[in-house]
Order: sequence, then C-alpha cells, then structure tokens
Amino acid sequence: MRYEQHPMFDFYYFEKYNIKQKQVKKFSDDNYNKFLLLCKDENGCLRMNSRINTEWVFRSYFAAKMVMASTLLLNNAEYCINKNVLVTVPYLLYYAALSSARGFLYASPFEQTDDLEKLITINHSKVLNLVPDLIKNHFDKNLGEEVQLLLNYLKSQRELFSYKFPASGILNEIKYEQTVDICGLLAELTELSSYKIQEVYERKFVDIDKLPNKTETSWMSFDQEIIQKSYKYDSVEITGDKFERVDSEDFYRIDYINRKIKFPTSVIFTMTEGMTEDFFGAWCKSKESLNEDDFNPDLDWNRIFPIP
Repeated sequence: MRYEQHPMFDFYYFEKYNIKQKQVKKFSDDNYNKFLLLCKDENGCLRMNSRINTEWVFRSYFAAKMVMASTLLLNNAEYCINKNVLVTVPYLLYYAALSSARGFLYASPFEQTDDLEKLITINHSKVLNLVPDLIKNHFDKNLGEEVQLLLNYLKSQRELFSYKFPASGILNEIKYEQTVDICGLLAELTELSSYKIQEVYERKFVDIDKLPNKTETSWMSFDQEIIQKSYKYDSVEITGDKFERVDSEDFYRIDYINRKIKFPTSVIFTMTEGMTEDFFGAWCKSKESLNEDDFNPDLDWNRIFPIP
C-alpha cells in the first residue's frame, strides 16, 4: 500500500498491520516538524551546517545497514530452524529485532535520540524502552505495546540461553514469523522517518534542479570528526592490544555519498545495488566452494524490505 506521505514506496507491513492514513500522517508530520526544528538557530531561522548534515548522513547510512543486518540475521535464523541448528535461534531472532530497532532510532529526530555518541553506544535496555515509547507517542499506542512485548520476549529467550541454559532446550514457541513482521514494521517506520528528513532537505536546503551539476554549498562538506565514526571501529587483538580498524567497504560507501549525493536520503535511496551486493556477499563463501546445502546470504534479501 502507498501513502501520500511517501508515494514512492509500497508499505507491505503497514498494510499487514492495518495502519490507517491518519496514523501515517501523524508520524510523518511529527518527524518532519521535529527535524525542521533541529535546523533552526536560536533566532528561529532555518540554517544548515556541516555538522548537522554529516550527522544525518551518518544516521541514514547506519539505518540502512541495520535493515540489511536484520535481514541477514532473519535469513540465518530461518536456515538454522530448517537445519535443526536451534541453539543459535534465540540469539539470531533477538539481534535481528534489535538491529531493526536500532535502525529506527538512527532515523528518529526526537529528543530521546539527539545525542549521536550516546545513540551509537546505546545499551539494549534503552533500545527496548525507547522504540516502543516513540511508536506509542507518534504512531499508535497499541502497536507500540505489541512491539514492546515481542522485543522483551525475544530478549528473555536470548538471556535464558546466555546465562542459565535449561537442560530441556527450547521449550517456548519460536516466534519466527512474528519477529519477521515486527522487523518489517520497524524497517518501514525507519524508511518513512528517513524520507521525512530527506523531504526537509529537498524543500528547504537543496535546489533539486541544480543537483545533476552537484553545485556544492558549504554545509555539504562533511565534518571529518563525525563521518569517521561511520568507518572506524575500535578493535582488540588476541593479545589484548587495542587498535582502530578502518573498514574499507564503509569508507567507500560514505565517500560515494560525499561525492555524489552530499545529503541524507531515506533508507531505500541510500541503498545501492553495489552496496547491498557487497554487504551480503561479505558473508558468502566463494562460489566455487558454496555447496547446495550451505547457507546462502545472497537469497531472500527482500524478507522485510525491498532491498535493491
């Protein structure tokens, strides 16, 4: 189903959850207006600068990665269920839902998510509290409660096999389909929220007619302190030595946005075929060594989102 607030995207899970037009309008208006406020100075005048722009490029890129990560984890979970590798399933389903929830937070312009550094390192409990609250306050109360129940259920299942590990194995129902639905719903909320951010840029800051010429203004130059967070990772050697790892794939994708796009776009427009192929391909054995019975990460990309 399509909505006038985002006429270029088919909302499969919105339709599945029987989401009404007024709910989509409220969520869209809240996101648009809140981001617009973030773009005003102390005098109430609209302005854009490098730090704001860079932060939201970072957020849109990471929101897109979280949607892909959730998809990869769900596909792994389905494979393990079919192959009776059940010990992994509580972990995979929980982290699939957590990834979708984190993606939603990256695309949210509300007060609860205004500190990027804290958002990057946010703990699980805060994610599981923030996401349902944002849905309750800006979308639908009952749906927020449903999301909260499932997220907490998946967390309890993961913790059960992280700390106590009952000898009888998995006794509770494996809620695979329900997890897929919630991840899909969160992915679509992320898309709608990130599209409202893009819409503010297009209406207020970017001359669309000049985009093909890539006429650059000062705010389009990325703030290096912020953007480096998108491709640098703290790592630890087996010796215990700490070092900073630069991910070449992340660097390439961010550099592409810097050269070609220059401002944040919604998840579906942030993703490119090359980006998605490389993301899933990183988890694939070489074609020569891939057996018919092996997990193939190149299948079912559209489990929760129309990944190109």
